[in-house]
Amino acid sequence: MSNQLDATIAKRLDITVKENQTFDALLTFTDDADAPINLLGVSMKLSVREDGCNTSCACIGDNNFNQVFKQDFVPTTYADGQVQFNDIIKLAPGSYKYDLLAEFPDDARRYLLTGTFKVKRSFTQISI
Repeated sequence: MSNQLDATIAKRLDITVKENQTFDALLTFTDDADAPINLLGVSMKLSVREDGCNTSCACIGDNNFNQVFKQDFVPTTYADGQVQFNDIIKLAPGSYKYDLLAEFPDDARRYLLTGTFKVKRSFTQISI
């Protein structure tokens, strides 16, 4: 199996979170005909790298491509193409690039998402 996957088929989704905040999202993935993709039994790899890096597909191989965060996980998935993410991603405030790779039970692999991952500084609110 080749270590190179086509990331151009991934949907682009830019994400912004506050630092130390739980990233909680319910996403629905569909194919080119807008039919839900069956994601039961799919494992996923999330790779986040510095924004200055112009390389995509950081999930494959041993080269980390300026990687600052990598997580392998099996999210709550559904046959109707929905994936539930609920995790705290601890990154310093800044702008990063990311990609999300899905590994299917039949050994097929496909990038589902790519984009910018921004972490905004969180401030404590004081009431006077």
